[in-house]
Amino acid sequence: MSAADAPAAPGAQGAPDALNALDVPCPLCRVPADRQTLRCPSCREDLSVLFRLRYAGRIDYNRALDALAAGEEALALGLLYRAVAAEPGLRPARELLESLSVAGPGGAAPAGPGERWEGGTP
Repeated sequence: MSAADAPAAPGAQGAPDALNALDVPCPLCRVPADRQTLRCPSCREDLSVLFRLRYAGRIDYNRALDALAAGEEALALGLLYRAVAAEPGLRPARELLESLSVAGPGGAAPAGPGERWEGGTP
């Protein structure tokens, strides 16, 4: 998993600053992980699993957008439910989930593509 695969939170209301949102400290050294390698710069421990756990909601949201683009609405709904469960304050995921739930099965997707979380989280 690379840092480019994961979302950051630029422009989201109530979201931390995008650069600080990526900080995942090493449990051994308490040094923030390198955002490119997802390793501790001090002890070189692989911290990619911690990134995945911390940003699971945002990753699932991005995967839901991909599923919608591929026409897989059922998969997208499952991913959105999981994203909201992992990160209840993830407004784009919650809003997209609500709009798809209102549209019903086979209903039209919301107008326009969802905004992807871009950034350096896995």
